[in-house]
Formats: sequence, C-alpha cells, structure tokens
Amino acid sequence: MNTKQIRHFLTCDYPRLALLATGRCLSESSVKPIKVNTSEKGGFAYYQNVFSLVSTTIAELENTAVHPYRTLIIEHYVKHTRLKDIELIIGYRHSATCKRINEALLCFANEYNKQADKYNLEFRFQ
Repeated sequence: MNTKQIRHFLTCDYPRLALLATGRCLSESSVKPIKVNTSEKGGFAYYQNVFSLVSTTIAELENTAVHPYRTLIIEHYVKHTRLKDIELIIGYRHSATCKRINEALLCFANEYNKQADKYNLEFRFQ
C-alpha cells in the first residue's frame, strides 16, 4: 500500500468529504463513529457513507503509548498540528514520529479496507 495515496486522501479528499457530507469543515469533533447507511443509493449517499466509514475508522484506531495512531492522524491531518508539536505530545523523536505516522496511515488504510468490504463500498486504498 502506498502511504502517499493515503496522505493525499487525508489531506485533500477527507476535508472535502466532511464539507459535502456534513456541511461543515473538518474538525476534531467530526472524527467519531458514525453509522453507515447502505440502504440509501445514489452519489450523495455514497459520499456520506465513505465519510462515515473514514471517520469511524479513525475514531477506532489504536491509541496507546506504543501505537498512538489515532492521535497522530487527528493531530496531523485533522488539526494540522506541526510535527515538532506532535513529537512533544506523543513523546517520540522526529524519526520515530515519522515512522509512527507511516504506520498509522497503513493501519488506517487496512482497517478502512476491511470495513469497506463489510459494507460493500467501492472506494478502497490500493
């Protein structure tokens, strides 16, 4: 899986999905488990379901001292916190923080793909 694709999605597409699905800009409070409604069909319902699944996947990521994946994704991609400040929050050096961000992206993509299979959504990370 390509972390560049996942980064681009979280940086560019996820905020747009939030604006489309909720009518508001992406914020920390919008990253929460949201029920996926597969009964509705159509383009708008599809985008709402993808947004719901992404938000739910981020909210359910592991968030321990060893694997602070949820904190990393929310701080870096939702709140746009600087990397230097994230290092202070999680207590890792720069290189370890970068490595953890890549791990968090891959973990997010794997979990999202599993859930997308469950709900039969077409959008997946390659």
